Amino acid sequence: MAMIDFKKTISRKCSVCGKVIKPIIYKDGFIRGAFYYGKMNIPIGKGEHIKTGTFKLGNKKYNVSKWTGKEKQVEYWECESCYNEGNFEYELEETIKKLFGKRCPDYWSECIVCNAWQIFDIVKEENNEKN
Repeated sequence: MAMIDFKKTISRKCSVCGKVIKPIIYKDGFIRGAFYYGKMNIPIGKGEHIKTGTFKLGNKKYNVSKWTGKEKQVEYWECESCYNEGNFEYELEETIKKLFGKRCPDYWSECIVCNAWQIFDIVKEENNEKN
């Protein structure tokens, strides 16, 4: 079996936990040891978010805003631990939605849906305390 030669090892920080990660980038573009999501602009310095409009998603409206100050372009990386934690929480949340339905705005201790979401919150909290 032919081994794919790696191109380089780089050093980056996880955008979630701040841990230094050293992903290996192979010649074919495959990345091992971290997850790369691309570049994004973040606001820096003085400025404000001004409302430029709205958009509708489903039957709910959301504001669209623009930052008036300077921006800095950063790369978004996640270490394997943060990626796995986020993926676990997402899958658990989707499973609870499928089995019990969406979270209610009001909590009632005798409601099976409310109890399922309370268990989700406990699992998520315990998982965050371990990391």
